[in-house]
Amino acid sequence: MKKRGLSQEMLKLIACLTMLIDHVGATVILELFGTTPSLGLYWLYWAMRIVGRMAFPIYCFLLAEGAHYTHSPRKYALRLFVGALLSELPFDTAFFGGWTGEYQSVMITLLLGFFALEVMKKCRNPFLKVLAVVPFALAAEWLNTDYGGYGVALMALFGLTREMPHRGWLQLAGMALICWAMDSAAVTIGGIRVSVELFALASLIPIALYSGRKATSSRAVQIGFYLFYPVHLSILAGIMVFVFGG
Repeated sequence: MKKRGLSQEMLKLIACLTMLIDHVGATVILELFGTTPSLGLYWLYWAMRIVGRMAFPIYCFLLAEGAHYTHSPRKYALRLFVGALLSELPFDTAFFGGWTGEYQSVMITLLLGFFALEVMKKCRNPFLKVLAVVPFALAAEWLNTDYGGYGVALMALFGLTREMPHRGWLQLAGMALICWAMDSAAVTIGGIRVSVELFALASLIPIALYSGRKATSSRAVQIGFYLFYPVHLSILAGIMVFVFGG
């Protein structure tokens, strides 16, 4: 009997679509607002950024799952590293107008998070597991990666709690703390200023519905999901350069 709930592919699809919405808002819509300010574009921008908050936690969750089940950590890390190489120039071009060494894409964050999870697996003591995360979080901050040390901490949270009872509530509390600590923009809703990152908590709904199963074993589908990040960034980079002039 098949497990009910969202398959791995469906969860990845949600992450891809919400990330695409977020990145279109952060590049194309923001550029349009900069050239032709309007209230409609302003709210469209924030709506897209809010929807996009769901993407990263889902990727963190899936990476923690992948780190737990992988039989070849080296190959897993290599795929992340190749993804980082393919993504860096499109990331810089789409968001910063060209190559820059000041910021690194989220692929570097995911790679550092994977290394942290691998070290954590070798630690039996819970305190040592938490301590193992620190150097990788600091490295993410030093490299100025997307989401930085907070992103590494989020992956560690999913890794630490995956087999704990009431893990959903633990993840909710831990993610709320991480999102609260992040330095992020805020929107005013009903007179109350709300940190945009707190909307990432909505990602726990599809995560809670995850069945743990794969819908397909297709290698092409797997490669397609890996390539989605650099490919969509390359398209956005092309739009920013050739349509808006960089």
